[in-house]
Amino acid sequence: MPIRVLDAATVGRIAAGEVVERPSSIAKELVENSLDAGATSVTVEIREGGVDYLRVTDNGCGIAPEEARLAFENHATSKIGSGDSLTDILTLGFRGEALPSIAAVSRVTMTTRTKNREAGVRLRVEGGQIMDVGEAGCPEGTTIVVKDLFFNTPVRRGFLKKPSTEAGVLGDMIARLILGNPGTAIRFINNGRTVYHSFGDGDMRHAALAVYGRETAEKMLFVDETEGSLRISGLIGVDDLARASRSQEFFFINGRTVRAPLMAQALETAVRTRVMIGQYPMCALSLRLPAALVDVNVHPSKLEVRFRDETDVRQKAEMMLVRACCGTKILDPEAVLREPVHVEERPVIRAVSAEQTTVFSGLPGRGDNPPSIRTVASSATAETEGSSPSGPSGQTPLRPAVTAVELPFREGEKMRPPRVVTPDEPASRSALPPRARETADAPSVAPAQESRPEPRVIGAFADTYLLVELGDALIVIDQHAAHERILYERFRHDLERGTAMQPLLTPIILSISPRERDILLDNEALLQEAGYEISPFGMRDIQVTAVPHVLGQAELRPLFMELIEQLDQLKNAAIDRRRNEIITASCKRAVKGGDRLSDIEIRALLDDMLTTDAPPNCPHGRPILKVFRKYEIERMFHRV
Repeated sequence: MPIRVLDAATVGRIAAGEVVERPSSIAKELVENSLDAGATSVTVEIREGGVDYLRVTDNGCGIAPEEARLAFENHATSKIGSGDSLTDILTLGFRGEALPSIAAVSRVTMTTRTKNREAGVRLRVEGGQIMDVGEAGCPEGTTIVVKDLFFNTPVRRGFLKKPSTEAGVLGDMIARLILGNPGTAIRFINNGRTVYHSFGDGDMRHAALAVYGRETAEKMLFVDETEGSLRISGLIGVDDLARASRSQEFFFINGRTVRAPLMAQALETAVRTRVMIGQYPMCALSLRLPAALVDVNVHPSKLEVRFRDETDVRQKAEMMLVRACCGTKILDPEAVLREPVHVEERPVIRAVSAEQTTVFSGLPGRGDNPPSIRTVASSATAETEGSSPSGPSGQTPLRPAVTAVELPFREGEKMRPPRVVTPDEPASRSALPPRARETADAPSVAPAQESRPEPRVIGAFADTYLLVELGDALIVIDQHAAHERILYERFRHDLERGTAMQPLLTPIILSISPRERDILLDNEALLQEAGYEISPFGMRDIQVTAVPHVLGQAELRPLFMELIEQLDQLKNAAIDRRRNEIITASCKRAVKGGDRLSDIEIRALLDDMLTTDAPPNCPHGRPILKVFRKYEIERMFHRV
């Protein structure tokens, strides 16, 4: 076949394949155009997954009538003037490909009006051909309606998923745009039902409320850190918000929604001790840096970027995220009491009558089964009360409190969402249920104290969970997870100071298989970094001459067998992952669940939690403590 120049229509269809993959890519391009036009309000409406109908309406600056035709010409744009502008692009769009590519494979109607003009212009395009242009009455801004996607390329239309799937993908894209642009009110309507409606007040936390809902948004960590010319801000979900995949990791570079493996790596490294192995954090993180340090002209979809110095960006991002996620005590009394309390209307259960109480007469008495809760001796409690140390003031809270915000209800919702009450803004009397109002009206048993409440140990359950009272909160602590985290942090501190290694008076000889010996010797450098000193002994044995100081008098053979097993499983893992596993395994002398602790040991463990800088998770990511507020417990028993 001879070489020939393709006609304009065919070229348009081919080029559209790079920009228009499915309805979600159309929504992304059009919303980004609206944002570049200075819109403060954008509405996206779809029907049947956006394949048959997709409309984007904004209140931006609009397009002048004389430029309306030009907007549908290839590589026509108002955002750059020359090639030199590519080095400092701050707009989301710049290639001049979106509108012509969309119009090449669909039927498009655009209505637009600029400020100070009495009338706007309406332009209709089908398959890349302008069908008609005329004057139209319309509000300031632009409305673009896209119908019959891929009507002229039926093969591509056949590759689209069912409408519900396409709507879900498009909804995820809108969620990203909401989180990445909290200063713009974005509304998403699917088949007549409002799915998202953000506030547009510039607060990332309010954007998260619109996307994730109140319960999830309140648990997310707020981040705002600066390192040199880089700034990271946004929200991170760890602990029980972690997910089984990276699907909820959203990254924005200079306001642009992108895929950022480098940022994901920095985040996952920073929070590795706050998520379980095999899980990933949620996040909506915005990275701001000088435009000259990042190349956004990588792909027509603009979902990929390149950094001038990737190593520098990753290291600085990791430093900022570590500061944001780990700058707290394991147990921070101020953070516990700052947690918002949900006041929720619910029916009060009718009291049990005297006649009905007879059904309980056959139940065994308390004496039939010994209690499984061991209380701490009152003498020890009295001795430590009033003198127990608490975390220094001004510490970063575990999670920042988020004040109540009324979200727009989704259609069909009838229940009133729970009200959030923070210590700085107590619930009004009218907001409380009847029983709670009675409690609020009752005189205070003790006068209010100026100083904050001190944690008080009240017992241990099943020799595994410590019960601590703090103000109106009951804290349940996993003693093994808490002690393991404390030992882990001490070990890391010793490594940083170079004091982790403890020489043995008498070397220990490990008789192991040749394969196990090879595993240890292959990781000899990592083991030495962690405070172990090993060397070959004979043909198949290993001689241990030093161990980490944190091990104390721990039995070494079981520890080394566990190390061998873990290192074998991680033989293809990154060095940092193997190093962290060695450190974690070295903390195995932590108290176990079922170990009975003395009152003094319990108090010492609590004191360590109050003074150790670390997140409230064990090194494997499991939670160390759970907090139950008095109101929540009373609600369990229908007292409020």
